[in-house]
Amino acid sequence: MSDDDRFDPTDRSRYDLVRAANVIVPLSPLRKARICGAVAFLGALAGPLVATLPGAVREAAFSRPPAATPLGVAAIVLVGTVAAGGAGLGLVALQRRLARGPEPSGDDVWTFLAVEDALTGIGFVTGGLGALVGLSLLASGHWGVEALTGLRRNGIEPYLSLQAAPITPQLVSAVGLVAGVAVLSATLLVDRD
Repeated sequence: MSDDDRFDPTDRSRYDLVRAANVIVPLSPLRKARICGAVAFLGALAGPLVATLPGAVREAAFSRPPAATPLGVAAIVLVGTVAAGGAGLGLVALQRRLARGPEPSGDDVWTFLAVEDALTGIGFVTGGLGALVGLSLLASGHWGVEALTGLRRNGIEPYLSLQAAPITPQLVSAVGLVAGVAVLSATLLVDRD
């Protein structure tokens, strides 16, 4: 290895050095935002998952078209999708602020790190769990009526109608597409700056 290829800590800002030693997920805010955008895009699968349910499951669990039925599980996917999208946009804004300067100093370094870690947790944990668990439950009908019966015996009703709020799989799909495109477009714009 030549001397030119060695890492020189003096080439990095104080913020970068503190961040490298203390951040929970060692990815750049922009890369984390892209992951959040991908998680938000997962919400777009809600509509197609219920629209393609087998006929026997449709007859057993739905009185109207599944994609247009307000479902409690769709609300879970929506929460995950919105959390991932919001966290992704927050991470993009953080990256943009860091890139445009001025460099944070003193206590501001720790504030920026705390914001980054909080947004990462919201996007990865709340967003990821909401989207993945909710989509898994929406897809459970693809395993057949017997699988639904088994879930119901264990107290899980994946297609419980939600009358309090009109959160349908179609709505969740639309929000997932918008949130995913917004986050990924924002990452491209900031990456070009």
